[in-house]
Amino acid sequence: MIDRLQNLPAEKATLGSIIMEPMILDEIELILSPEDFSHSGHQDIYKSLLDLRDRGEKIDLVALTTELSNKKQLDAIGGVPYLTSLGSVVASAAAVDHHAELVKEAATTRKVFRYAESLRSRVLNGDYDSAEELLNLAEERVAEIRPSKRGGLQAVKDFILDHISVIENTRTDSGSLLGKSWGIQKADMLTSGACGGQLIILGARPSVGKTAFALKMARTTGIQPDSDPVAIFSLEMRKGDLLNRMLSAEAKIPLLKIRHNKMSEGEWHVFTQASDKFYRSNIYMEDKGRQALNEIVAESRALKRKHGKVGMILIDYLGLIGNKGRGRRNRNVNRDQEIGEYTGTLKELAKELNCPVVLLAQLNRDIDKGIVKRPNLSSLRESGNIEQDADVVAFLHRDDSEEYVNFATGEPISKVELIIAKNRDGSVGTVNLAFRRVFQEFIDWDMAPGRQVQESLNTGS
Repeated sequence: MIDRLQNLPAEKATLGSIIMEPMILDEIELILSPEDFSHSGHQDIYKSLLDLRDRGEKIDLVALTTELSNKKQLDAIGGVPYLTSLGSVVASAAAVDHHAELVKEAATTRKVFRYAESLRSRVLNGDYDSAEELLNLAEERVAEIRPSKRGGLQAVKDFILDHISVIENTRTDSGSLLGKSWGIQKADMLTSGACGGQLIILGARPSVGKTAFALKMARTTGIQPDSDPVAIFSLEMRKGDLLNRMLSAEAKIPLLKIRHNKMSEGEWHVFTQASDKFYRSNIYMEDKGRQALNEIVAESRALKRKHGKVGMILIDYLGLIGNKGRGRRNRNVNRDQEIGEYTGTLKELAKELNCPVVLLAQLNRDIDKGIVKRPNLSSLRESGNIEQDADVVAFLHRDDSEEYVNFATGEPISKVELIIAKNRDGSVGTVNLAFRRVFQEFIDWDMAPGRQVQESLNTGS
C-alpha cells in the first residue's frame, strides 16, 4: 500500500521531461500542482520551474540551479548532481502526460488515505455530533479531493453534432423554449426559459410573492408527464404548507379553505384531481429549516445519481443558507464573502447537474424606506457576488396603487411587475403580472379576471 502512496520514478520522469522540453510545462500545469509531488525537493523544483516560466525566463539546468540557489533550496534537493540526474532519467518527453497522471494518481490516493485516517480518528475520539455530520463531512471532502475534469480546447467538429442534437430535441419537446418554463409565457419569451447551467436569482421584499412565483415555476415543470425531477429546498416553510400553496394555485381553491378544510363537495372533487397530479409528479421537497449548503449540494447530486437528470433546483431562500455543521456561521469570514461562496458553489452545481438553480433572495430595505422606488441590481443584499455569479436576476415589485377587487367574486388582485434586470443569454425587460393572493397564483396581467370591468369604472365609461 505504501508504494501506491507515492511514485518517485514518475515524479523524476515528469521533472526530467520538463527540463528537457520546457514548452510542455503549460500542459503539465493543467494536471499537477506542486503539492501533488510527494517529495518535498520535487515540490521545490516544480515551483521554481513555474516561477521561471511566469517571469518569462528561459528554462534550463543553469537557470534552474540559479533559481534554487537563490531560494536557499539547492543543497536540500541534492545539489547540481541531482538536477543533472533528472535530466537523464528519460530519453524523451513523449510520455510525460502518462508520467504526470501517475503522479496525480498517487497524490489522490494520499489525500484519500489521510482523510480516511482523520475521519477514523474523529470517530474513535467521539469528535462529532451525529452520523449525518460525518456523512456530510465525507461528501464534502470527497468532492474536494476528486480531481477536476479539465475540458481543455476542443475542436468544434468534435462536439457540434451533439450540440445540434440537443437543439433538435429541445425544439421537438417544447417548441421554441430552450429551458424549463417560468410559468408565464411573456417571461419565457424574454428568457427562453430557465436553462440548464443557469443560476437564477429571484429577489423581492417580504410578502410580495416570491415563494408563490418560485413554486409556480417548480409546479409548471414538475407536474408535467415524465418530467425531470424538481427539488425544492425550503429553509423557512414546512413542506405541507408549500404543498397547500401549490394545490391552491393548481385547483383554484382559496388557500384558507384548504388549510381549514372548508371546501364544498365540488371543490373537494377538484382538489382531489389536483392532488392526483402532484401524486404522479416528480417533485421532491426538503424542509429542514436553516440548512448547510453542502447538504443541499449532496442531496441534489444524489437526486441526479438516482434519476440521471434534474429538471430544476429551487432554494427558498439565500439568507437562511447555513455553513458547514448545520447552519453554524463561520465567524472568520464576513457575510459578503460567505454569500460569494454560496452563489459561486450554486452556479457550479447548476453547471455540474445541467439544470437551472433558482435561488430566492431578500432585497435591502432602501425600497421600504422609499429611497429606491423599483428594485434594481443594487437592491440585492450583498449584491456584488450575487450579481457576478447569477445568469439571470429577476425582481418582483408590487405597486399598492395597482390593486383592485374583482367585483364579481370579491377577490383582491394585485399588479406585480416581474423585472428581468440581468439576463446573460437573453433580453431584459418587465412583464406585468396579476397576483391572485387567495390562490397564491400568478398569471399574465392581461388575463386578470375582472380587470376590464375595473378599468371601465376608473375611466367612467
